[in-house]
Order: sequence, then structure tokens, then C-alpha cells
Amino acid sequence: MNKHKIAVTQIGTDASVKNLICQISEDPALLELCTPVVCNNAEARKDVDATVLVSTGEPIVSPADATEIIVTGQTHLMTLTKEPTAEDIVKFRDILERDLDLRSPRIAIVQENNIQNTDLASQVTTEQGINTYGPYTVEQILAEDNVLHFDGIVTADKALANRILTELPEEAPVQFFAGRETVVTAACQPTDKKEEEDGLADVSWLTHPIYIAIDVIRNRAFYDEARQNPLPKLFHDKREDKRKDNAPQTNNNKEEKEQA
Repeated sequence: MNKHKIAVTQIGTDASVKNLICQISEDPALLELCTPVVCNNAEARKDVDATVLVSTGEPIVSPADATEIIVTGQTHLMTLTKEPTAEDIVKFRDILERDLDLRSPRIAIVQENNIQNTDLASQVTTEQGINTYGPYTVEQILAEDNVLHFDGIVTADKALANRILTELPEEAPVQFFAGRETVVTAACQPTDKKEEEDGLADVSWLTHPIYIAIDVIRNRAFYDEARQNPLPKLFHDKREDKRKDNAPQTNNNKEEKEQA
């Protein structure tokens, strides 16, 4: 199995984080899966399979040509700047299937105020065949672990998305910038992280986005390969032969019959 080359780039100048990145890049378990390449601040690399951005402050802003997906252990969130449309749901479904290997994903719409299209979920389910539900309030989606019933959650309110993330079990979510040819994920250092004493600090906030990047690369390859050479029809439709037999004869055939 070819190991993928992953660029790990720090955004910021925190020396402790830089040291941690170097430490992680030498982890034997990680080296079994990929070849980490530690890059300088904001350095762009074109000779890699994916890029992992590491922020020491606020989450990294999504590029204009990308769709930001927040990946957690429970679900995946897509936050929009407007009320979601059927096109947004279709795009979300495609990302979940191709990049994150979730077949026939269940998608929930979370929106509480100023809802223009309350029938969007049923409309998308009927017309697009996508399992879509809602709209729900934050309280409804979090009640009795309802969030676990959905592969993806879409909302037009950043505050609602933050509330959902806050209520989920403690973990460091990963930013995934979908829709780009190159796989890009991002990690944000937790503000309440433990002291890095004796090398015992929790580093999952840094390793998780690397593993997500590797998964996306593999998922895309499998998804695209499976659709390169579709199988021909297994059954011949005899109705096509019947239509040909009943088709009007050409003038040439008519003249041949008259001459006979």
C-alpha cells in the first residue's frame, strides 16, 4: 500500500505547537499510514496528497471555493450563511457519500427562526430521494441523543452549530474543506488544553485531522474507481425490439414490395 504524503502546516508561531507537530510526525503508528511533511507557516505544497492546517487560536476561515464540514465523532455539520435549499442538501449528500463514505446518509435540517420553506425536507426526500428530516430546533436534535440518528446536520445559523458542538461529548472537532481537488483539513488547538508535561498531553486534536485527511483520500479513490466502468444492462428489454418491429417502413422497403 502506497503511503500518502500529508503536509502539516502551522498557522501561528506557538513554539510548543511546532514542537508537538514534529513529535507527532515521528510517531511510528502514524508513519505506518502516511508520510508527514512539516511545513513552514502558510507554506503551500503541491507535491502532497493532502494538507492539514494547524491553528493555535481561532478556527481557520473556510476558503471561498470550499464547503466547510465540521467532522465529529457523532455527526457532520454543514453551516450555511442562508437558509438551505435543495441544491445545498444535494451537495451535502454528495460530500457525505464520496468523501466520508456514508451511503444513503440521513440529513437533518436545524433551523429555528425565519423559516421560508418548511416543507424542504419532504420536498428533497420525494424529489431527490435523499433521506432528509426537519426542521428541528437545537433542543429537539440534542434531546435523547437524537443527533446520533443523523449522518449530517445542516443549519443556516453559526450560533446553532456552535451550540450543537458544545453539547456533544468532549472532543476536538475537525474542519474539512470539501469541494476542492486537494484534500484540506484543519485542527484548532483547544483553548483549555492540558499542560504538555512529560509528553502526556492529549494530542488527538492534532492527529484526528490527519486521519480524516487520509480517509478522505481513500474514500474518493474507491468511490471514483467504482464508477469508472459501469456494468452493462443485465437484461435485454424486449419492448425495444417490439417498437422496432412496429416502426413505419421506409420508402425503399415500400418500393421493393411494389416491384415484387
